[in-house]
Amino acid sequence: LSRNSIQEIEPNIGLLENLSVLDLSGNLLQNISSDLSTMTDLIELDLSRNNISGSISDELSAMTNLGKLNLTYNDLTGISSSIVALKKLRSFEMYHNENMGRIPLEVIDFLQNLLTKDEQKISEKLRSFVTNSDQDYFVRSMPNQVFEWIVDRSSRFVLDDKSLSQQYCTSMLFHSSNGKYWSNKTNWLESRDECDWYGVQCPNDDVVELKLANNNVSGTVALSGDCLGKLNLFDLSQNSIQKIDSNIGLLENLTVLDLSGNKLENIPSQLGLLTKLSFLWLHENPNLAGRIPSEVAKLMMRNDKINASETILSNVPVSRSTIFEYGTSQFRAFNDILYRYRMQQDEIKLNSTSLVYRYILETLYFATNGDRWDRNDKWLTPASHCTWYGIGCNTDDEVIRLDIRNYNVEGTLPKELGNLSKLTYLNF
Repeated sequence: LSRNSIQEIEPNIGLLENLSVLDLSGNLLQNISSDLSTMTDLIELDLSRNNISGSISDELSAMTNLGKLNLTYNDLTGISSSIVALKKLRSFEMYHNENMGRIPLEVIDFLQNLLTKDEQKISEKLRSFVTNSDQDYFVRSMPNQVFEWIVDRSSRFVLDDKSLSQQYCTSMLFHSSNGKYWSNKTNWLESRDECDWYGVQCPNDDVVELKLANNNVSGTVALSGDCLGKLNLFDLSQNSIQKIDSNIGLLENLTVLDLSGNKLENIPSQLGLLTKLSFLWLHENPNLAGRIPSEVAKLMMRNDKINASETILSNVPVSRSTIFEYGTSQFRAFNDILYRYRMQQDEIKLNSTSLVYRYILETLYFATNGDRWDRNDKWLTPASHCTWYGIGCNTDDEVIRLDIRNYNVEGTLPKELGNLSKLTYLNF
């Protein structure tokens, strides 16, 4: 009955008492019928690729002769420990149930015993290296794919524990972010040593840097952070990433994280757990909206090495409500200043006066699409704001003239312009 459009199982199916194999895969079933439990002679049951939701019923435990059970590609959210009563079960697959809740430990042990000896060996190691890894690769598609890959790899190469755990974690990143489409994926999943993979740098065989900027990385960035505990720098700028998994908060030694220039739709609050993070760049993510999680805002202020946020907010208090709100010209200006100071600190002048004026002018630039102005010479560069096209200053570097008429300026003028207290000439 596979590959049809069956939506419901009639109660009288239980009358087929001599049936040994039942394949209902590829249908539209939404639940596991309790009537199946009366089919105690059934040996194989395939319910994969349906729309089954909720928890796996206790009643399945009555099918005592069941030897093969397939529940893959559904929307299951839970499983009862009663499943361990199926003593004759030799094959039980339920991966690609992405919303599955926590699996009882007795079920985990039960599933472990159904693995091959090679799989059991790798699984036991991963359980000791990677927190909750067994909660993932038994039920979720991507971890399951990576688990099968690392088992096969271990059969072909001798991998020490460090390499095994690092390859598991980095391969999770590769698969979750569409690695096969990366612009450069040299040696990824091929070379025996993960330190030979493009963008991976490993002093003393520890992965300490991942540099994948401008590499067509997309989708979700998923890492099992506790097996990349030495990672110091993670550069994912200028890609098409949409989501950052919350377990990035486990990268306890991370000091630099560049997520600028992507398509992020959210920023996990767990970034606030990165107590050693010194540089976080989020600018130019046009799909971000709303308020930054308070944990992330606190992190940004804590790691503001030039006290830019304090200086700005004390001199431009009207920005207080928007400087930590995604997509605003205030947020973009603040992040741009931090980024440029980090990258060009030998060239950029950022005393209190310069910092405040640069910030105010940058809010104007971002609010009115400055990248499309007819003339934007020197704007956003390390050069003094007084040399930016259309800007005039007095001897104290205070802006007294702003003339950007006929520049194709469009949008809404930011309220921060009201803090140009020395301005004597304004022309749009």
